[in-house]
Amino acid sequence: MNLEKSFSNGVTGFRWHVLKALEQMYGTWRGNARYDGFICTFDLDKTYLDTQFESLRKLVRIPFEKPQEKKNIPGVAAVVRELRHGKSREKQAVPIYFISGSPEGMAQVIAEKLRLDGVSFDGILFKNWRAAVKKLQFKKIIDKIGFKLAALVYARSVFPPRAQELLFGDDSEYDAAVYSLYSDIVSGALDDFEVLTILKKWQVAADERALIAENLKRLHDSGFKPRENAVRQIFIHLAQKTPPHYHTQLSEKVIPTMNYFQTAVLLYRLDAITRAGLFRVISDLIRNYKFGVAEFSAATEDLLRRNLIDKGEARKLLRIVYKGNPLALPRRILADLRSDFLRTIDTFGNLPETIMPPMRRESDHNLSLVEKYLRFVPRRHV
Repeated sequence: MNLEKSFSNGVTGFRWHVLKALEQMYGTWRGNARYDGFICTFDLDKTYLDTQFESLRKLVRIPFEKPQEKKNIPGVAAVVRELRHGKSREKQAVPIYFISGSPEGMAQVIAEKLRLDGVSFDGILFKNWRAAVKKLQFKKIIDKIGFKLAALVYARSVFPPRAQELLFGDDSEYDAAVYSLYSDIVSGALDDFEVLTILKKWQVAADERALIAENLKRLHDSGFKPRENAVRQIFIHLAQKTPPHYHTQLSEKVIPTMNYFQTAVLLYRLDAITRAGLFRVISDLIRNYKFGVAEFSAATEDLLRRNLIDKGEARKLLRIVYKGNPLALPRRILADLRSDFLRTIDTFGNLPETIMPPMRRESDHNLSLVEKYLRFVPRRHV
């Protein structure tokens, strides 16, 4: 729907501003309409940027930080660069988008920060804080459920029908819940009225629900056919160290990760990044963030414990790192890694399965999907 037509039909205020931003960011798909590769969408704060907003003082400081002062979550820039290249550097670049709850005034600073990181991208969506403040709707500045879901649904109406999405967020706010709900929408598991009922239960504002309803209609009109793998995987960075099982209650596609080494390993398994790309992420963590034997061993042990990789895959990873070494990492580090990896794998081989907890908590199988969402209470963890 054209924005001028939307405006004349009464789509004003918050909805008009968001629609305008969405239309500017996504526009029409300029690539191959038959593209069936990955499209990656990242949250920004605490997913890409190590943003501190646990206190009012830290929150007020954010808009005044220069691009070079903003810190990354360790390894994330390397992961985004490798995702951008995808499986082959000769084919179309993998689309990368960011959806941020930060104010629009941050756009230039964030774009410059990403440029300094060597990260290319297709768009960043920011929130219109000015419109919220003007109407004294301060809750909209904090709550991002409606804003983020509206953006995801709109984007899906523009993306190639066969494209697969990889979604990246963190545990500080509502990313796992929003991404899970979106995944069930595009898989066809939820009807529109069920989605809007869930959002009302989650206390999403009425005008945000209206915008989502409009974007759901736009999605249907686009000819998109729901399918299970429209969202391939959801990665949640545990920035706040919350229990992994809290974020996996709504969808089996959600994978909480301790760090971007774990994320890179799982992306390599998905064939989203290459083996050389995995090396580059590991090298970035070692050289720039002082990741050592203890960190890699703990991360690998956690992957094994949660059955995200098996012992065979852990040994294969070890052989790749130890024998390949295309980036000429210090042999001492590789030798220590090999020794620790083997010790960890052997230890897990001797443990009875009963003391290796599963990745996800057992849920009540008698609950319908809608009931599961209605009983879930999205929480902020900052």
